Amino acid sequence: RAMRAAAPDRAGLHAAGATAALALGVAMVLREQWLTLAVALFLPPLAMIARQTGLEALRRVAFAVATVVLVRLVLNRFVLGYDWGPTPVLNGLLLAYGVPAACFWWAARIFLRMRDGIVVRLLECGAALFAVLLVLLEIRHAVQGGVMDAARWDFLEAGLQATALLGCAWAALLAHRRSGREAMLWAARAAGMGGVLLGLILLVANPWRMNEEIGPVPLWNALLPAYGLPALLAALAVARAPETRTPPGAAQLLGGFTLVSAFAWVTLEVRRGFHPVKFGAAPVEEAEMYAYSGAWLLLGAALLAIGIRSGRKEVRLAALAVIALATLKVFLLDMEALVGLWRVLSFLGLGLALIALGAIYRRFVMVRPVTPAGGAAPPA
Repeated sequence: RAMRAAAPDRAGLHAAGATAALALGVAMVLREQWLTLAVALFLPPLAMIARQTGLEALRRVAFAVATVVLVRLVLNRFVLGYDWGPTPVLNGLLLAYGVPAACFWWAARIFLRMRDGIVVRLLECGAALFAVLLVLLEIRHAVQGGVMDAARWDFLEAGLQATALLGCAWAALLAHRRSGREAMLWAARAAGMGGVLLGLILLVANPWRMNEEIGPVPLWNALLPAYGLPALLAALAVARAPETRTPPGAAQLLGGFTLVSAFAWVTLEVRRGFHPVKFGAAPVEEAEMYAYSGAWLLLGAALLAIGIRSGRKEVRLAALAVIALATLKVFLLDMEALVGLWRVLSFLGLGLALIALGAIYRRFVMVRPVTPAGGAAPPA
C-alpha cells in the first residue's frame, strides 16, 4: 500500500520491521547452526527490498545481519562441537556454510546493481570466506570420521587443507579475472597466503621428524597433498598468474616455496620407499643414501628441462642449486657413509650426471651468437 502511495521509505521501513520480527521469531525457535542459517537467509530479501524501495537504511541493516552471521560461523568456538551428522560432504556443514555463502553472494549481486560500497565488499568477502571454511571443515569432518572437536590434527588433514587453500586461491583468482571484483583478489591472496603458511608448517613438522603415518601406496599417499600438489599449484601461480607480482617479493616467495616443497616431496617419497612403516624411526640405509643422490639429480634435471623449455632463468638457477646440493651430499656425506660398491656407484653416477647436464646446459642455454656472413666474430 505504501508503494502504491509513492512512499517507498514507509514501505522499506515496514519491510525492515517485518524482517526483524521474523528474525526474532527464528531466534526463539531455532538454535546452534540452524539459527545462523535462518538469519543468513534474510540477506537476499533485504537486498531485494532495498533495490525496490531505494531505502539506503536497509544497506546498514544488511551490514549488521551479515556481521552477525560472520561472527556466529567464524568466531564461534562452539561450532566444532555441533552435531553435523556422520555422512561425508552431505552433512550439516553443507547447509550451515554453503547456504550462507550463496546468500551472501546473491545479496552482494543485488546490492551491486544499485551501487558499490562497503556492504557489497563485506558480502563478497563473506561469501568467499564461507566457501573456504566449508571446504576446510568438510576435510576435517571426513578425516576425523565426523568428530569435529577431536583433539588431534593429522598430517593427512593438514596436507589436504594446504592443497585446498591453494586451490581456493586459484578459484578466487579466476573469479576476480571474470568479474573484476577486488574482493575476489583479496580472497585469492588471503587463501594463497594461508596455504603457503600451512605448507611451511608441514615442512617443519614433516613426517620424518614427527614419525607420522603417510600411507603404504607409492606416490598416492599423504605426501602428495602436503608437498606435491602445493608445489604444483604454487608453480602454476608463478608461471600463469601475473597477479603474484604484487606485492613485491610475492612471486619470489612462491617460487622458493615451490622449490622447497618439491624437494621435500621427492626426498620423503624416497624415504617412504625404503621405510613404508617405520617412517621416522628407522635408520638410513646405504641404498637409501644412494637413492637420495639419484632422486635429487633427477629433480634438478627436470627443473633444468622446464627452465630451458620455458626460458625462465630463475628455474634454471633453482635446478643448478638442487644439483649443487646433490654434489655436496655425495662429497660430504656419501664419502663417509657409503662403502664398497655403493660409494663407487655414487661417484660414478654423479660424474656421468654432471657431464650430461653440462652438455645439455651448453647446448641449449649457453648458445654462441651467430657470426654474420662475411664478418668477423664478435669479441668474447
